[in-house]
Amino acid sequence: MKIRSKSGFTLIELILVVAIIAIISVIAIGKFTDLRKTSARRTNVANIKNITRTINTEIARLEGDSQKGMFAYAESLIDSAMGGGDPRGAEGTYYVRDSWYDAGGGVIPGIYCGIKTTTTVNNAAGVGTGAIAAISDAHEQNVGLESLAQATTSRGTTTPAKLCIYYLTESDVAALKEAGVSIVSRHNYSNGQATQVLNWNASTYYTQMGLHSTGGGPGHRADLSACYPVVLTNGSAVAILNPAACETIYRDLGLDYASTYNVDGLDPNDPSTYYSKGICCKLYAFGLGRDCETTTKFFENAPRCPTLDKTHYRNYILLFKQNTGLGNSGSGISFAGVIDPAGNTAKQAQYEADWAS
Repeated sequence: MKIRSKSGFTLIELILVVAIIAIISVIAIGKFTDLRKTSARRTNVANIKNITRTINTEIARLEGDSQKGMFAYAESLIDSAMGGGDPRGAEGTYYVRDSWYDAGGGVIPGIYCGIKTTTTVNNAAGVGTGAIAAISDAHEQNVGLESLAQATTSRGTTTPAKLCIYYLTESDVAALKEAGVSIVSRHNYSNGQATQVLNWNASTYYTQMGLHSTGGGPGHRADLSACYPVVLTNGSAVAILNPAACETIYRDLGLDYASTYNVDGLDPNDPSTYYSKGICCKLYAFGLGRDCETTTKFFENAPRCPTLDKTHYRNYILLFKQNTGLGNSGSGISFAGVIDPAGNTAKQAQYEADWAS
């Protein structure tokens, strides 16, 4: 009788098969991740174009008073309560921060960038320990609008910030109201913090305007920020683009931007010098927030930038132009276009999507 031996896989063969499967899996996961990134970039381009087209279509359709309020509750992009107090400055002045955020939380106001230190995260009783400290640790990961900040290169040189702070004049307020921007939502902490830590009930917003803090806490998550509405008044702080760092944005939006060659007196940290020389118009920047009238009227949900994770500010930014000529204020304001939270126009976003693919 002939006995047949049972054949099978050796240990080495099994190890080789597992190794091959692992390698294929890694490659497949990498390809899938690349496909998701490519899809997100193309969706971002489509979002910018769709928002721009929708707003322009509705503005063309609306006439007169029916257009007013269309951009109410746009987000201000200003951290108006870092350290407490009412953000006010000299009328018509500009401010470019020395750094993107103040580690001590003492600069008022600041372009939206999220809470960065435990000293600026308190509960309603002002306590910064226990659970609230854990919240602070999470908030420190919020990079907000960092991509629009000052950047330091490997050679140690610093480029100007793309976003600056501007304090409205009376004529600016009137012009913005004509364009439909009369109320904005300022980013803040939770309701309890707005009421107690920041002494909200004693502020002019509450006592004179009757405005209540809204939203849920804890605030300053880029994807769920507690905020409160503000009626734009003389001296209100808003965000504007810095012409020294945004020439590409101007040109992509079809806006005039004169040559700066041999022009004396231009200061990359002072946008007003560009306006006074007639280089370009003034561009106000507001976020297309969840409660913005434009969002609730024309979009099912607030469009979010899919290329950024939830630690970033993800709402698209609406730009409004003011053709200042050789003056800093006085002329009307109109919708100029849309950029994503990284500061990309549709043209730049398209270039990045094509290059990545």
